[in-house]
Amino acid sequence: MSVIRKLLIQGVRSFDPQNQDIIEFYTPLTIIVGQNGCGKTTVIECLKYITTGELPPNSKGGAFIHDPKLAGENEVKAQVKLRFYNISQRSMTCVRSMLLTQKKATVAQKTLEGVLSFDATSSEEKVSISSRCSDLDAMMPEQLGVSKAVLDNVIFCHQEESNWPLSEASVLKKKFDEIFAATRYTKALESIKTIRKNQTTEIRVQRTELKHLEDKRSKSERVKAEYEKSTMSVHGFKTRIAELQKQEEQTVSQIEALTVRMQELMGLQTIVEGLKMNLSQKVASYREMAANTNILGLTDDELQSLSLDIASKINSQDSAVHAKQEQRDSLRKQIDDLNMQLRQVSEEKNRLVSAQQNLQIKISGRATVVSEISLSFELVIEGMQDKSEEKAAECVTMLNKLVADIEGERKDLSSQAHKTETDLQSEIDKVQSRISEHNVTMATCSKQVAVNTQEIRNLQQKHDSLKVDDSMMQNIAKEMETENELLAKAQAQGNDAALGNIAKQKRIELVSTGEEISNLQTEITRNNQQADTRAKLALARKELENNEARSKELLSDPGYAAYQPDADPLGGVENKRFSMISQSISRKKQSVADLNDKAKQCHNDLSSTRVRLDMAKQS
Repeated sequence: MSVIRKLLIQGVRSFDPQNQDIIEFYTPLTIIVGQNGCGKTTVIECLKYITTGELPPNSKGGAFIHDPKLAGENEVKAQVKLRFYNISQRSMTCVRSMLLTQKKATVAQKTLEGVLSFDATSSEEKVSISSRCSDLDAMMPEQLGVSKAVLDNVIFCHQEESNWPLSEASVLKKKFDEIFAATRYTKALESIKTIRKNQTTEIRVQRTELKHLEDKRSKSERVKAEYEKSTMSVHGFKTRIAELQKQEEQTVSQIEALTVRMQELMGLQTIVEGLKMNLSQKVASYREMAANTNILGLTDDELQSLSLDIASKINSQDSAVHAKQEQRDSLRKQIDDLNMQLRQVSEEKNRLVSAQQNLQIKISGRATVVSEISLSFELVIEGMQDKSEEKAAECVTMLNKLVADIEGERKDLSSQAHKTETDLQSEIDKVQSRISEHNVTMATCSKQVAVNTQEIRNLQQKHDSLKVDDSMMQNIAKEMETENELLAKAQAQGNDAALGNIAKQKRIELVSTGEEISNLQTEITRNNQQADTRAKLALARKELENNEARSKELLSDPGYAAYQPDADPLGGVENKRFSMISQSISRKKQSVADLNDKAKQCHNDLSSTRVRLDMAKQS
């Protein structure tokens, strides 16, 4: 029986992707208790996922994995690991991993490589099986000894799917067929019926063939009897042939014996003739020797001593010849050894000459590289054309020092750029806060302009309807003074509205600048926003011009000329201030771009210097 031991969960739903939570299951029962949303159902879902490979319902689009926005990262890796005993009581471990990537508007879920491993024992080594080379979804139920249907619908059934026993009859039958493997038995019965039908047909065919075989058997028995008779007659013929062969062999052996005796006789005759010829030659040689030989008058002892002297001379000459032969062989061996040494020395000489030529080429190349590096980085090295190792080592030392200086300068530039960017961001925040205040003021002024415009229209209507006399003129003058004060305020408010529009435009430009520094990909959206804002600004300006035209018509009356207010200088000061801020931002942007270009140039020079330094070291 298989047993679940431990479950590790990381980065699934409410489980933290940075920590590994381990749940240990006890025998015979483990109860999981907790508040709503703490992860009880997630444990069952993880068990179902690790054993069957299926995700829980309603988890498409990465809902099963921890949200990257909550984690504050672009990617979140989820992992589920299960340690269990299989049906053979062998310890095993299954690991499944997923990756969820946060894009601009959507998320992308990816299933990583899964691993099923047999843990090492005292007699067996650890064996791992990857999902790339096998189907883990089919292997896990086999190792657990439980079908996939039982794992899905009974053991690890999700709470949202637990009411499947109340489903339709066809769906319910399908579920029970999968759980009890009824389909396998149905297929077995159909297979038995098909086999029975085929066997019945085969029996009929076999019976027909049996009748034909019985006829063939009776015919074969008759043929067998005739064959036995023929065999007996053939055996008699074979016996007669064997007797004739024996007689033939005896006759052949007698002929061979006579032939051998004939050959021996002819050989003896040849030997006799040879001996006769040799005898005649010996006689002729003896006669010739007797004719040419001087007979010495020496005794037997003298002849014996002479024979010994001749024999000793012959022996001494043989030993001298043998010594000369050994000396000749020794000299030949020495000549062969010297020729071998000569060939080896010649090969060594050729190899050393080739190595010397390669060394000269490398030394020349190293001198060229040193000259190029010195010209590129304006290094002063005495004895530039000197190809010694000391000059090369001196060049390498100076290049290392130059690389260290460039690296330090790059770090200083990076820190300075970061500080400049921080200061620029702080100034942008201050300007944005001021722009927010101006937006509030602008909204208030817009409302007041509308009210004042309506009051001016009412006064114009009263002016047209009333008759002018001295008493009414004084009252009207007083009213006009009041209205002029209101008009001055309205004009000031109108300037504030224009200033607010300018501030809004500057705010958009500041936001565009910040977005341009952080991300150039939002340029199209920013342009659309600027176009919308400019359209609104054009409408506001047109409305302000209409209001100013109405005010001028009212003020063109000679009775109100003395009450025309002075222009408010606030708009010029604010415009000047915004202009200074814009210029400061542009300068700082240019400074940041220059620093980035300089840092890239230093990085490229550093990479080129390192490559040349490696080439110089290799040479």
